[in-house]
Amino acid sequence: MLVTQSVAELCALLIDELHGELPSRIFATLLNRGRSSLIQLVQYTSMTPRQIRHGLAVLLQHNLLFYQVDPETQTAAYEANADYAYNLLRTGKILEMVDTSYGGPAKDVMQSLLLLGQTRISDLTAAYQEKIDQATKATNTHKMEIDDENEANGVNGHSHSPKKPDLPVKSIAQLNSILSRLVEAELIDAVHARTFQSPDDIFRDVEKEVIKTHFPNGVKGGKAKIELEESIAEGLRKVRSDSKSLKRKLEQNAGAAKRRKLFSNGGLNGSLNGSATNGVHDEDTDPGLDPMFVIRINYEKCLVDLRNRRLVQFVQETFGDTSAYVYGILLRLLTKRLSRCRLDPRMDTADNDDEKESSGPGFVTTTEILDNLKTSVDLSLGLGKPAKEAISVRAAEKIQENPSKKKIKIEEAEVDGHASADEDDDSGADSDGESDYDSDHKEPSSGMNGTKVKFADGAGLKESRLDRPAMLRQHLLLLAESSQRFIRHCGQNEWTVDFIPLLQALREAELDSVIERTSGRQGLRLARILRVKGKLDEKALPNVALMRKAEMQQKMLEMQTAGFVHVQEVPRDNKADVKKSFFLWFCDVDKSLNKLLETSYKTMVHCIQVLEVLRQKEKDILLLTKRSDVRGREKDVMRKEYYDRYSRFLENEKKLFAQVMRIDDLVALIRDF
Repeated sequence: MLVTQSVAELCALLIDELHGELPSRIFATLLNRGRSSLIQLVQYTSMTPRQIRHGLAVLLQHNLLFYQVDPETQTAAYEANADYAYNLLRTGKILEMVDTSYGGPAKDVMQSLLLLGQTRISDLTAAYQEKIDQATKATNTHKMEIDDENEANGVNGHSHSPKKPDLPVKSIAQLNSILSRLVEAELIDAVHARTFQSPDDIFRDVEKEVIKTHFPNGVKGGKAKIELEESIAEGLRKVRSDSKSLKRKLEQNAGAAKRRKLFSNGGLNGSLNGSATNGVHDEDTDPGLDPMFVIRINYEKCLVDLRNRRLVQFVQETFGDTSAYVYGILLRLLTKRLSRCRLDPRMDTADNDDEKESSGPGFVTTTEILDNLKTSVDLSLGLGKPAKEAISVRAAEKIQENPSKKKIKIEEAEVDGHASADEDDDSGADSDGESDYDSDHKEPSSGMNGTKVKFADGAGLKESRLDRPAMLRQHLLLLAESSQRFIRHCGQNEWTVDFIPLLQALREAELDSVIERTSGRQGLRLARILRVKGKLDEKALPNVALMRKAEMQQKMLEMQTAGFVHVQEVPRDNKADVKKSFFLWFCDVDKSLNKLLETSYKTMVHCIQVLEVLRQKEKDILLLTKRSDVRGREKDVMRKEYYDRYSRFLENEKKLFAQVMRIDDLVALIRDF
């Protein structure tokens, strides 16, 4: 992750928000100064060694630091982990994703891990056992009080049943089952010896070991260099696979997992609250986890699931609920063994068979999708019937074994006036909030295509009774034939998703949406013309765009200031003369996205700073609401003028956090997905 000044400031503010000022100051110093030892941190921060150690302990507990021990001096040098620091911003999204996909108890366990950081399984079990014991004790005490009251009043039996505390995780067996499911889903992985080493340190250590073992006489020739790179990649993959040791132990005991799948109808629709969809699942069938393992949240896999939710949301806005539901099931099956969104060029190669299973998307068959669809979902929703002469069977059933290349539509860029249909669809990618849609727990409702379509030939009743495989295939073909190419028909009844071109199309759609809001329809039209034509001379651009030269120059200057277009000066001869030079306008999508990314970081920093100013302004009210006799009863206890100030603060805080979350959706699409 490229750490700019805006990113460093944002990460420091996030750590200050969640863990306090002391760790935040140390983290900001490490970002500004680079790798530093304990003595250097004392000099840079003017804090005592005791304070530095406390801050480092908090940062290490939450995986926010890398460190490397010098074998000669035995001193540790610390380095900031900016990736994990930024992921603190996505805590709410991760918890929401786990809640909708795996159930409330799993959300409680993930929240505990996010609060505690890296945790030993035995410590986590002891913490939950203490909660369960306290709840049982409170229940028994309440029951005894009711019995004494009934006995004093001469009442036989129990007039009131004791109120049991509502605990998400009610037993240690349920906790073990939840952890097993989350480990199998790779949302939780194990901490190993090299977890706290930076990627560069791991690469150097593996490189030294490979050279010492396989190339003691040095690397000579091109073939030897290729072998060296392959050996280093293999060593890096072994280091990365150490975090999956807990999952491999669970896979060795496949009997319990198979029984759980049988009990829960394949394991995709079952929740993690101790019972599957049919209520038969027995938690005791899950294998016990080694209590000495140290576990943590795997943000790479969480990003894969968040990317699936974003794609499903985009399909829902484009085609409707039913097609989005089908697409969600396809993505879930396709990314089941996908460990990360983006491959590491140092270790992930296309020729490696092992990495194809964990990093490559593979394909999903129509039968697999149909087996995981809920029987209550009506697949006839959102499907119409065109005339027979309008259907091209060969084109619809065309199989593309390789990803199709991007087709450039020149006439689309040169259209004046209103946007085309696919432009309107692309603009829908800029969502203003997090979608509550989840492919496994929410059935499609009446929406864009959530209503039954009346067929033109009057055979509606007959068509509505089509077999489910045929209707499912129509939804899949609809997704495959869309302009965005959400899926690809890669074989007979086989489907896959080309994530790289699909996400690139979504990034361009987001960029077009931002350009339209900033520079209007004319600016968007000029940007698309430059994107299609390439570099154009300043004199030729007005003729192509059919605009006046003065209006075009003003609009291009406005877009250049915003970073959406760029200009290149090409002199006609060796002498650099402005009057005798060509000025070529061009649109670089990557530069524009980087500019948009940096602007997003600055906006998030500004939102958090505004929130801090509001907190200082309403400090007296916030201190009042923290009192035990006021908390939860603010409206009844506080005076009206104070309560109005408190309500306004909560509303402003909600708006600021919502704005930060919307910007993070854009950052995730540009940088992480």
